[in-house]
Amino acid sequence: PSRRKPDGHLHPIEPARGIWDRLAMDYVGPVPQSKSGNKYFLVLTDLFSKFVITKAVGDNTSTTAAKFLLYDVFMIYGVPLEIITDNGQHFCSSFYELLLKLTQCCHVKTTPYN
Repeated sequence: PSRRKPDGHLHPIEPARGIWDRLAMDYVGPVPQSKSGNKYFLVLTDLFSKFVITKAVGDNTSTTAAKFLLYDVFMIYGVPLEIITDNGQHFCSSFYELLLKLTQCCHVKTTPYN
């Protein structure tokens, strides 16, 4: 008898219905450090139009992710209906969740890629 939990059921994500309806966000890195000290990229993709916003950042914390959303995304392009992220700790902190709650943006979490 296996002590491993049985695998969960897959829940497909519905396709986006319009521009700025559903965005996906993740960190890329670490990569070799730039001269300005950046080791990661934040990548945000509109799943309908495939429009991409990226930013080089020095760390992969929830504070950095929240500031990116607020200053580089929401204040320029507006707040989307929904953002999809993995369950990384940088996307599950109370600070990050509070920003999404205050802006009335739904946060959908997927399993992390290994």
